[in-house]
Amino acid sequence: MRKFIIIMLVSFIMSCGSVQKTPSASSPVQTPEKKSGQTAESQQTNAFSLELETTDGEPFSYQSIAGKKGLLISFWATWCEPCKAELTQLAELYPKYKEDFEIIAISIDPEDNMDAVQEFAVEMALPFPVLVDPSGNVTSGMIPGGDTVPYSMLIDKNGKIVATHTGYEPGDEKRIEEEIQKLLR
Repeated sequence: MRKFIIIMLVSFIMSCGSVQKTPSASSPVQTPEKKSGQTAESQQTNAFSLELETTDGEPFSYQSIAGKKGLLISFWATWCEPCKAELTQLAELYPKYKEDFEIIAISIDPEDNMDAVQEFAVEMALPFPVLVDPSGNVTSGMIPGGDTVPYSMLIDKNGKIVATHTGYEPGDEKRIEEEIQKLLR
């Protein structure tokens, strides 16, 4: 019981939300370690790379929108209530920006939970692609700690990660929308 309470407390603290911006051109740049889902070439050029399947088994590749649209990735799980709240708000933003900006949701749920992922996506009528990584091979290298959700990444059309966000609180969608608008200018 004590271990459960400690885990819940740590989870709550981690989901309270923080923002990390990538360094500006004037900031010292550190060489990032290679992350799953990104090639060595994309690491060197700040180009982002991602290939996963949707809940319907359709392939999604960042390359299909690279150079054309910015991208917001929302990492989530079916057991995460703040994740669900964030996805609901992103679904409201999506129609306004979908011509110039893509939003995707990536579930970190394990293989045995894929039915629940699909049910949630359908029930909520999420208008953007919902991708899955049941093995965790791709997302574990992209998310700090491997499974901290909600976690989101904002990527410009050139594949540069310009901001990351950990956690979600009501009202965060306003900040996200401002960041999307800034990228579209």
